[in-house]
Amino acid sequence: MQKGANLQSLRISSRAFKRMSLVALVAITLLIATGTWVRLSESGLGCTTWPACTSHDLIAPGTYHSLVEFTNRSTIIAIGILIAMVVVSSFLRETKRRDLQLLSIGLLVGYIGEAVLGGITVLLKLAPPLVAAHLILGLILVANATVLHWQAGIPDGLATSNRSTLFTTPMVALSSLMLGMFWIMSVLGTIVTGTGPHSGKPGTPRFHLSLGGMVQIHGDVGLVFYGIAIAFFIALLGQKAPKDTIRRTHIVVILLTLQGILGYSIWFTKFSVIPAEMHTFGAALLLIALIRMKMGMHTYEDTQLDEQDIHDGHLECQPIGSAQPDISLTSAEYASSSSSAVTRS
Repeated sequence: MQKGANLQSLRISSRAFKRMSLVALVAITLLIATGTWVRLSESGLGCTTWPACTSHDLIAPGTYHSLVEFTNRSTIIAIGILIAMVVVSSFLRETKRRDLQLLSIGLLVGYIGEAVLGGITVLLKLAPPLVAAHLILGLILVANATVLHWQAGIPDGLATSNRSTLFTTPMVALSSLMLGMFWIMSVLGTIVTGTGPHSGKPGTPRFHLSLGGMVQIHGDVGLVFYGIAIAFFIALLGQKAPKDTIRRTHIVVILLTLQGILGYSIWFTKFSVIPAEMHTFGAALLLIALIRMKMGMHTYEDTQLDEQDIHDGHLECQPIGSAQPDISLTSAEYASSSSSAVTRS
């Protein structure tokens, strides 16, 4: 009896799990910023080996560059513990959900890959392809954490329901194209970085490419990306799309605008470190905004949802295919509705 009571006390509520997934998302996003500073501050080899800091010191010996690199490693360890807690919590959740368990495990696998890749990058003296792959994998972790947090907010009764979209196929395809453009921009950005002056340590290898030419290509693709985002936003306004979709897309456009300004600032200030730091961190924020915009374009049909599933307050109700703004319903009002599709805000 006591054993059963102890097991019951280990159960994690859906609200607690969602909050934990948010903490993981914030931590992983901040890790992008700390990792970028390691490179920009030329501290990439502040710790010359891995997993120890040096051949003689387990921890940083006290110099600036070693402290920057070791602080980043310590942050990575703390985030690893957090991710492990998320994985365990996904299995201790009051209602077991396979999607949350798989996404949590995906975070752990990605984290292990990122840690190993980081160690190899140090051992191979910051080879540009490895530095580039390290950032791309970090962004994939951000994407995974964003989807996990979004899915954790979907009521359990809807998680296995039929998913539909509020928009036409061309609009959905356009949103997918925007995500694809982001990844193209990210890869091009890492090539610019691997060609430019901020290698993580003076004297480390660089890509043997034209820096000006790579910046030009990166900027041109960015302008195309920006044009697609503006066109998508105008189309949403013309269709009188749900207000939450418009708001999320507006955030994407704002972040893209800021990214463009920062990109030009980096070039005209001859790769100043502060705009470069903000530009990389901004890319992580833009990815989060794009994924939330994309996932917010879908709705879940009301099939088996009951009032017990809606224990966290208000949900937003939107008839499938409707172009009217979202209507907020209380759980009691929703329970009496039989023909609605539900989306989360």
